[in-house]
Amino acid sequence: KNLPSVLRNPRSSSLFICLPCSSRLVPIFYYLAPSSNSCHSVARTLPSSSALTSTSMADYDSLPDASAAPHPDSILRLASAVHRFSIPYINPEDQLSFEESFKSCSANHQNTLSVMREADSRRQEIKKNMADGKLSHAALSQALKEYIPSINQILLSCKFQPEVARLDKRLVFSWYSGIEHIKSKKKRNFDSEALMFELVLSLSTYALSESNLGCDSCIDGDFPQASRQFAKTAGVFQQLGEDLLPNWMANSKQHADMEKESLAETRVGVCVAFTSLYMAMAQQMAVATILVKPGVPNYALVGKLCSGIAEDLDSFVSTLRSKSPVHMSRMDPSFLTLITFSINVQRAISLYFLARSLWTASEYGVAIAALSEATVAMRTRSSPTGRGLPEIEPNGPLQSLVGEMNGFRLHMGSLLNSWERDNSLVYFDKVPPSVPSNKALKAIQLKKVVEYNLEMRDPLPLGATVERDESTVATSLGVGDFDDMTDDSTDRSGDGTPPPPNYDEAMMNDPRLVGRERSDSELARELDAQLNVR
Repeated sequence: KNLPSVLRNPRSSSLFICLPCSSRLVPIFYYLAPSSNSCHSVARTLPSSSALTSTSMADYDSLPDASAAPHPDSILRLASAVHRFSIPYINPEDQLSFEESFKSCSANHQNTLSVMREADSRRQEIKKNMADGKLSHAALSQALKEYIPSINQILLSCKFQPEVARLDKRLVFSWYSGIEHIKSKKKRNFDSEALMFELVLSLSTYALSESNLGCDSCIDGDFPQASRQFAKTAGVFQQLGEDLLPNWMANSKQHADMEKESLAETRVGVCVAFTSLYMAMAQQMAVATILVKPGVPNYALVGKLCSGIAEDLDSFVSTLRSKSPVHMSRMDPSFLTLITFSINVQRAISLYFLARSLWTASEYGVAIAALSEATVAMRTRSSPTGRGLPEIEPNGPLQSLVGEMNGFRLHMGSLLNSWERDNSLVYFDKVPPSVPSNKALKAIQLKKVVEYNLEMRDPLPLGATVERDESTVATSLGVGDFDDMTDDSTDRSGDGTPPPPNYDEAMMNDPRLVGRERSDSELARELDAQLNVR
């Protein structure tokens, strides 16, 4: 609670690594100041962590039975290190109003007017939370949760009543990215007139707010709660990447240009990749939940879970590289280094627990081979493409994990020496050069996702009483679309406009659906041809 405001500032480009707290551990915060390359320690560990860096091989060998030494606390910290993202935020200069923009077509409909005012109120509350130096992610998440159904309802109302969805004043939504990392002091904002753009950015912000709550739970040592929060984040990004964004971009003529110019949060590839990332983070918390419990864990199970985490993180990188290389290049290089680091650490931990399970099963030779591979995996690699951990810069944010790395390496070195000594004196089991394929652990991917269902409210009635003015033909569908409307449809505006159907009736009885069934996706593609996506 007494941390500097930079740690809670959604606009900060700092890199955060969240490490857990337990009865013997306290959180470590390190951030890389945007204006310098120095790594500032905000809070350091208690003696339990410093003991890891000062532990010698003799300390481990002095244990009654070094071959049965419990797993060290450093594994817990390495296994559960996650990244805290900044959130997207609304341009402070953005002063739009739904009530003013839809004034004519909502004036005679009290329910519509009420929703417009409610949307304005919630949006102002969201902007206020974002501008607060002591950002409360819980408050922001709640405000977004209440705002998202309203903006979606307005979008559906325009979708089913395009002939009367007229604007008195242009709606221009302006946002800054939370995922992208801009080196220059002035961040790049993106403007769009599309209601779908506002909905997508609101959902992305909600997802990242939930992930920040998960980071807070991780720091507090509440790993089950952290796992649930990350699973919720994965669910929102899954909804974006598999449903909303593909439908929005299906027939967009400006798709290629938008791919380069728009924010990372609006890209299908980024959202699909982040689904994998947060599934991995949720599984990291599941592993931490096991490791923090007293007693001996199920070594094979933990090893399989860690292998699954590595595969999810691999999927994140490969998806990002293949589907959104432009936006991948805009992300913080330190974050991508952390992902590379985590992939190798998870594989090393998986091999370590495989070795522990094999030794317990009296397969001493294979256990030694597995542990030997784990020690190799924890070495710093000699080249960018080599095997092992990436090189850690002396003043970089990953420097906070050096103590945990050294503690884990010392533990494995002592354990390996003890096993090799026991095997040479007692067991005489043959040690293979590598772990046989039939002994390797099969990865378990829990795919922890809390499904997110976007609330679908009935469309609002729209209709203006004013005569059509050719000089101000600006609608929620874009400028000039009224020229394609029939006179019959225009004459039905105003008091004579029939009430819109409820959502289910609209999907079942839309005249465009005559003769065949059509999905939300198909309707969205057709509407996208009319919408001004910019």
